[in-house]
Amino acid sequence: MTDRFQAACAVLLRDPDAKRTKYITTVFFPALRTGFLADSILPTIFRETLKDDLPSSDADDFRYNYRWLRDQEVDVRKTLRQQREYLENVCNDPSFWEGTIPLSGGSLFDVVEEKPFNLVVILEPRRSAFSQSRPLSPVPEVHDPIKHREKIAMVARSRKSPSTEAQLSQLRVTQTRKAIDAIYNGRPLELLGVSVTIYNSAFTNFLRILRDNELEFTPEELLGARRFVASAVEYYSNENARVFSMAETMHIALGYPVLESSEIPLSSGTIKPDGVLKVNTGSWYGIHRPLLCIAEAKCEIGEGGSDPIAQAERYYRAFYSSNEAQRLRVSCCCPCLLIGIAGPRIMVSGAVFADCLLIQELMDYRSFSLRPTLEERSAYDDRVHEAARLFRAIKTALDDLGRYYASVTLLPTTGGATVSTASPASPKPYIGPQFTGFEIGGRAVTLTYTGRVLEDELSRAVYTALAHVQGSEVAHEVVVKFTHAYCVEGHRLLADHRTTEGAHRPLAPRLWYCSKVPSVGMYVVVMDRIKNTEERKLTEADHATLREAVALLHKRNLVFGDLRAPNVLLLRGGGLMLVDFDWCGREGTAKYPGDINEDGTIKWHADTKAGQLIKKEHDLHMQTVLVTTTTTTE
Repeated sequence: MTDRFQAACAVLLRDPDAKRTKYITTVFFPALRTGFLADSILPTIFRETLKDDLPSSDADDFRYNYRWLRDQEVDVRKTLRQQREYLENVCNDPSFWEGTIPLSGGSLFDVVEEKPFNLVVILEPRRSAFSQSRPLSPVPEVHDPIKHREKIAMVARSRKSPSTEAQLSQLRVTQTRKAIDAIYNGRPLELLGVSVTIYNSAFTNFLRILRDNELEFTPEELLGARRFVASAVEYYSNENARVFSMAETMHIALGYPVLESSEIPLSSGTIKPDGVLKVNTGSWYGIHRPLLCIAEAKCEIGEGGSDPIAQAERYYRAFYSSNEAQRLRVSCCCPCLLIGIAGPRIMVSGAVFADCLLIQELMDYRSFSLRPTLEERSAYDDRVHEAARLFRAIKTALDDLGRYYASVTLLPTTGGATVSTASPASPKPYIGPQFTGFEIGGRAVTLTYTGRVLEDELSRAVYTALAHVQGSEVAHEVVVKFTHAYCVEGHRLLADHRTTEGAHRPLAPRLWYCSKVPSVGMYVVVMDRIKNTEERKLTEADHATLREAVALLHKRNLVFGDLRAPNVLLLRGGGLMLVDFDWCGREGTAKYPGDINEDGTIKWHADTKAGQLIKKEHDLHMQTVLVTTTTTTE
């Protein structure tokens, strides 16, 4: 008996006012006998073009009533009109409910295998989507990050096998921002995410070790690395032979069996990567243990139909999006190390499941084939030391991840296979960055993250949080920013500004904290969250305040660099503040970054170029641009 079979589901919409059910369409899909109904049906429905037929394209705006027509015969070969007439007559008949088998989104497909085309799902809007009194501009709902992550997981569970999804033909279709379960790995650039080091220090420590050329290694480490290099550069008849040989040498060198394969049965389909390393401590109460590492290997470059690291990425998505991993998803960011092997080459990536599926290369493909070197050691010795450094980095990261998962407290599940079954009263913690505290004036400050400042800009590491100061019961709303460079002097200068009369008149948000944090490898900036802003044009008074802010910076010999409208907060009732001091710095030292937008949409000064010095005259030019394009009279 095959595990998969073709199924179909008729989609109907319940009008709560007219109390009548309307036929929409019939969707077809491959069903897994041990899979949940909702995991195949809902993604299929909302990937179809039904915007004109449904009052909302959001799956969470509906309740779902699943029914199996055990005694009827649904002929999917009939025309849509014939199907509509038949199903609407059946479903609107008062005796309909008595003649059907009620199911749930968590029911398995094996219960309908006898008549797989007799499935019906009735969608009922949670609010009156038919009301004629609905506002022309609906009030936006509060973004629910946990619900959003479960949407990602739901769609990911409907994907094909990781080996198929990793093929180039699939990547060109699925690696787009339009796909909610796209992997944010920077390919293409629209899928650029924040640094994975923001979420777990294991990745930061990996990077730090890999760049340390002063490390000393024990004889045991060098022996293990030497055996690995010898096995890596061999030619093998097939992938299994390479995996078998390298599994032993990597196990000895690392102390971890990273190339030990294991089947992982999931309701969405069994997966079997070339290497799986699970957490081996703690009690996980019957759920699958977290994965510390996923490895995928190819005999040589170009073999196997896909890049092994791309396939490892899809295995990560399949596991951590599964129903079996739901308690992990709601409890932590699911950090994991990914290893790709192609011939004698190794790549390592870091993966987390935060606001998106975020996976980033921690190194390029490192070849252990012997090559000429300028180091004071032989080519073989050079590769041995390089392997020893890599294994030290991998082992340290795996140790760190093991300790991390040992500290995770599992939260209860939301009570169903799909996000739509979650209880409104269930806890909704935000899965945020690892940096959660600092001191100010000798008092501890604890951060509780609540979301992102810009939910749709996943490449910007700017979060909202509540700051709890030791000894105080008041929670302060703050913004937490992670950046590779920041001018604390410029920010503090404007935040502490006073009038000539001595009154505090800040021209930037209050700065709570700014420092380069070793565990993150970036600057962490904590400032007041300014909520009393409005969208309007600059007034003459705003123009004067802007000139004053720029003059204060220039008087201190600082240049701002990125003086654009998004970095000017206009306050309700008058006034403004500058934000985003990433480019700010000393004139003569501060330079424009290499990724500056030079596509012509921003009216930079003519001399503004990537990698060139930022000058005061450039700030004055951008100040004029702001004023001439956005000024009104009061």
